[in-house]
Amino acid sequence: MGDSRRRTGEHRAARRGAAVLAVLVGLGALLLGATPAWAHNALVAASPAKNATLKAVPSAVKLSFLATLKSDGTKLTVTGPDAAAAAGPVTVSGKTVSAPFTGSAGGTYTVAYEVLSKDGHLVKGSYTFTLAIAESAAPSPSPLTESAQVSPSASPVAASTAPVAGSDTGDPWWPWVGGAAVAGLLVGGVINLVKKRRAQA
Repeated sequence: MGDSRRRTGEHRAARRGAAVLAVLVGLGALLLGATPAWAHNALVAASPAKNATLKAVPSAVKLSFLATLKSDGTKLTVTGPDAAAAAGPVTVSGKTVSAPFTGSAGGTYTVAYEVLSKDGHLVKGSYTFTLAIAESAAPSPSPLTESAQVSPSASPVAASTAPVAGSDTGDPWWPWVGGAAVAGLLVGGVINLVKKRRAQA
């Protein structure tokens, strides 16, 4: 009688253990299956890379993430050393967001992103990279401009060759005036002489 009771208790304990084990296995399967859906999105690659120093201007800024991105709610900005925007229109493709790089000055650039994955999880972050390029030299004035500005011989030559206003380069006029006066006197004398002779006659 006691042996049968003992065996019955052992069978019940075994069944309870099996049931508990089944429940644990089921919960584990659920947890494993739900892990991808619960996993947070994250940045996995960036170009230019974080803290990179570039000696040439990149064509674009490109970020890749762990999960697929949604176009709505995904943002990417690049700010230059002068606080001006240095990125063009943003493009979202699968797990990647990119934008053409429009900066040109040397200095530190800040990449800021705000991406929304398909599961609705929002990820924000930022990093910097440095563009180490030489500043372009200022253009020197052309020789033609300098020669046009400094022409010391131009004015004297023009002054020496230009005729003086009011000067007369032809024959002198005073002989003509004198001759006219003499002629007038002679005519007057002839007329007076004729009058005198008529009076005597």
